[in-house]
Amino acid sequence: MVVAVERGRFALAAAEDAALDAQLDERLIGHDATLLELARLMAVESAEHHNLNGPLFWNDVASGFVDRLVDRHASSSTPRRQRRLGARALGRVQDYVTAHLDEAIDVETLARIAHLSPFHFSRVFARSVGMTPHRYVLRLRLRRAVELLREGKLGFAEIAARTGFADQSHLSRWVRRVHGVPLTHLMA
Repeated sequence: MVVAVERGRFALAAAEDAALDAQLDERLIGHDATLLELARLMAVESAEHHNLNGPLFWNDVASGFVDRLVDRHASSSTPRRQRRLGARALGRVQDYVTAHLDEAIDVETLARIAHLSPFHFSRVFARSVGMTPHRYVLRLRLRRAVELLREGKLGFAEIAARTGFADQSHLSRWVRRVHGVPLTHLMA
């Protein structure tokens, strides 16, 4: 829980440049189930020593938490800018992700490539691509895993390793979650 609180403080501090004039309400009024669920996800993810979902997932949830907190529980006198990544920065990030699918990819590295803070990068990337960095990387990993599966030259465990999943079970869970079928059903 301490790690979650520290990460939450970091995310809130990073959010300041995104909402400089926002004033957090002194007391949250009412029950915000979404905010509570996002806080629970951050705590659970932080408590797991092996952090199966990875830093991109944690950043995705933390960004959602901060967005929800600012959007629903703060007042702001100025609207937020809707900045997007430039074509060159987006290309550099996409090239990096493609080249490193089999490795752990964190938002700090992607933000450094785009020359932005991690929090700001996540927001701008999502506006530019239509999904968070975590979902983008996951989509590319799954696409590559399906390609390798259909080639039929590698086993499930090797495919999982080559596409950045923790193991075959992790890959299988994501295939079922995204495609709605077992991993073996994607073999053509």
